[in-house]
Amino acid sequence: MEHQSESKICQNCKTSFIIKEEDFNFYEKIKVPPPTFCPECRNIQRFATRNSKSLYKRACDGCKKEVISRFSPHNPAVMYCRDCWWSDNWDALSFAKDYDFSKTFFEQFKELLFSVPHVSLLNNNMHESDYSNMESDDKRCYLTFGGHYNEDCAFTEYSLWGREVYDSYWSLKSEQCHGCSLVERCYRTYGSEQCYDCLDTLFSFDCTNCSNIIGCIGLRNKSYCIFNQQYSKEEFFEIKENLNIGSYRARKELEEKSKTFWLSFPHKESLITHSNDCTGNSIVNSKNSKNIWQADSVEDSKYSYIAAWNKNCYDETSAGNDELCYLCANGGGLYNSIAILYSFGSNVDKKKQSFNCGYSYTVLNCTDCFGCVGIRNKQYCILNKQYTKEEYFELLEKIKKSMLENPFQSQKTGQVFSYGDFFPSEHSLFAYNETVAQDLYPKDKDSAEAQGFVWREEPEPHYDFNHYQIPDDIKDVDDSILSQVLKCEESGKGYKIARSELAFYQKMQIPIPRISPLIRIRDRVRALLPFKLFDRQCQKCNKDIKTPYSPERPEIIYCEKCYQQEVY
Repeated sequence: MEHQSESKICQNCKTSFIIKEEDFNFYEKIKVPPPTFCPECRNIQRFATRNSKSLYKRACDGCKKEVISRFSPHNPAVMYCRDCWWSDNWDALSFAKDYDFSKTFFEQFKELLFSVPHVSLLNNNMHESDYSNMESDDKRCYLTFGGHYNEDCAFTEYSLWGREVYDSYWSLKSEQCHGCSLVERCYRTYGSEQCYDCLDTLFSFDCTNCSNIIGCIGLRNKSYCIFNQQYSKEEFFEIKENLNIGSYRARKELEEKSKTFWLSFPHKESLITHSNDCTGNSIVNSKNSKNIWQADSVEDSKYSYIAAWNKNCYDETSAGNDELCYLCANGGGLYNSIAILYSFGSNVDKKKQSFNCGYSYTVLNCTDCFGCVGIRNKQYCILNKQYTKEEYFELLEKIKKSMLENPFQSQKTGQVFSYGDFFPSEHSLFAYNETVAQDLYPKDKDSAEAQGFVWREEPEPHYDFNHYQIPDDIKDVDDSILSQVLKCEESGKGYKIARSELAFYQKMQIPIPRISPLIRIRDRVRALLPFKLFDRQCQKCNKDIKTPYSPERPEIIYCEKCYQQEVY
């Protein structure tokens, strides 16, 4: 069936959005009706299910041992520690429910979701890394989130193959780096963004294969440069010595001066490399994909955020190694599936883990399962109840029809959720202010609840601050700081410096941070370009472009062709 592009009004934000011909083709392929929420609201819905950084101490509902958990003590969900959850002492099928056609699917799924135990942290093969979440194969890491194969790292999000990487976002195969975003294969690089194969780099932007540079932008294959000016080796190190980068005050001034300097040079319309026919930002090795962000090896997809090795997928968030999937998040290894969350496990061999599944949480190596929670190695299950193949497919078609004819309607917002929509926001396991959605799309309590999201404020601990003053220069800091409770200059909350953290700062000549770790991570995420494209013109040739740089921003924006002529 041929379709023309159609304009729709989003149920949530009430703005119009376009469903194009290729979108209708995808929806027909996976047999779902077109969406009733706009792409941005769909993205927020998925991010609002991901609590990676809000960690608590809570007693396991199985063995009663207190553990670090992504579930607060006030969260009504059932939580097991990792030992209990992965043991054979319980069976997810024991929570099975018969489908009740007098209720909506989402009502019944919510009951199951809050009955079946959830694992405290989503980690795998971790060593001495108790305070990390959604990580695998880490050693001696602390507050690392969403990454893999890291050693001696702290305060990172989406760091992979890192060694001594601190306070960084989307750092790949880097070592001894601090305060960076979107960097790859960098060594001793600090406060820099979009840099690749750089060594001893400080507060630089969009530099490749450079070493010993400070405050630079757009350099390729350069050394001994300061604010894009070439120096001799001797001159460079003399100037660097006088910068006194171990001083908090001096380092802050250098950072501000560098970012101001960056604004005097053109920025490329978007960060897309080794890709064909793609729109979005921070894209590599991808093709024929639109509105994809922080994506690696994505093909024939749309509206994907933080995705890798996906093919023919729409509306994926923090997901990888998926094919023909829709509205999935926080996992990977799926085929022909819709609305699957936390399908996690090892994807090293890129074998598909779950096939033909829908509307489920934490399904591992399952096939033909629908509306399930916490099941492993199962087939033909609905609401955690086992069926024969014939019973399963007969009941599944009735349920899909019922979801379309008898959708769930939120009493809070009036929004309608049927087959093809994401889970209702009010049924989330986590409060909006616990999730990464609050980092990317900040809301206050009233606006979050008005849109149907859960909001939960945890009791604040008592902080016993004293009159300790953090020395300006790291060389003046001694072990006495380890016993102090420091006061975050942004949140007013307390934080402490760990011994390994202090040793890193002293070795790398990095002053003690004045902001607490989770606030630093939040601020770094909020400083990224938005997951949104704006219509602009190249400021050199006037060509029409789509870019994540809004017209109100101060950067000079060039199209790809003009940028290459200017920079390379």
